[in-house]
Amino acid sequence: MRGIILVNLGTPASNEKEDVKNFIAEMLSDPLLTDKSRWLSKLLATRIIAPQAAARSSAKYKLIWRNEEPVISPIIYNMTKLAEAIESKKGVPVSIAMRYGMPDIRSAFKELSQKCPLLHEVIIFPLYPHFAQSTTQTTIKEIGEVFYRHHHSFRLKITQPYFNHPEYINALAESAKPYINDIDKLIFVYHSLPKRQQETPWKKGKEFDYVYQIKETNRLICDKLNIKPNDALLFFSSQRDDNWLKPFLDQSIGKLPELGWKKVAIMSPGFPSDNMETLFDIDIEARKLFMDAGGEKFSFIPSLNYNEEWVDAICNIIEKM
Repeated sequence: MRGIILVNLGTPASNEKEDVKNFIAEMLSDPLLTDKSRWLSKLLATRIIAPQAAARSSAKYKLIWRNEEPVISPIIYNMTKLAEAIESKKGVPVSIAMRYGMPDIRSAFKELSQKCPLLHEVIIFPLYPHFAQSTTQTTIKEIGEVFYRHHHSFRLKITQPYFNHPEYINALAESAKPYINDIDKLIFVYHSLPKRQQETPWKKGKEFDYVYQIKETNRLICDKLNIKPNDALLFFSSQRDDNWLKPFLDQSIGKLPELGWKKVAIMSPGFPSDNMETLFDIDIEARKLFMDAGGEKFSFIPSLNYNEEWVDAICNIIEKM
């Protein structure tokens, strides 16, 4: 029997300062994120970056945390719901895992084995539609290290980036349809990357080219929605310095009303699960910047999360592997 692991980048164990600090420290100790040596990455992350950023990030997480019982991270909530929906639809065991934080990849392997001792194959489905060193590459590396560290009776298959897969594009287009009436622009937002992390993979070809892939996703969505290319904009978020991919969302969104674009819908196809970058950076911070600058309508398009079209898309993508 097959099993499935849905994997995402990660989330703090709670929205409290200490847990947020530990999460940031773990994530930014990874040299594939920082492009620095492992020892220097860990030193900077644990001694400088995480302690300084923890309080500010904790305050943001508290604004987006799900406060119903149990109090839970939005990523964990949405991924759990997605796993349950896929498990119900396909009749196969599904677990979730995080590259950083918990549940980790080893826990996901263990959970699948407990659900189904007769597993012969496990499909890894990263919730990253586009290839990037700081998401796809580090996750695959960690999965390989965890998998080969212990004996397993099953083999692995890893889903390739699905940035142009018709099922993924259809799910995004369907999710956007209720929000795009009476707007001046449809805005696509993606996580920014250091320019050096884009330039190196770009030389390897389109299957590693983050910018090509996100632009292709945007083109296909616009085609599906009959939106002219000039009526869509591309911004990047979560940059750490000026040498990251531009234009930056927080520096650009407030300039749109003065250009006459006062009604926008905004989506983030690179994040199939809502998280800090969508729920805070877009729906709270960018919304305020836009409306304070004279905007009239700001329609936040939620991530795919566990909607029916996305469940169907994942099932169909996996079925054809």
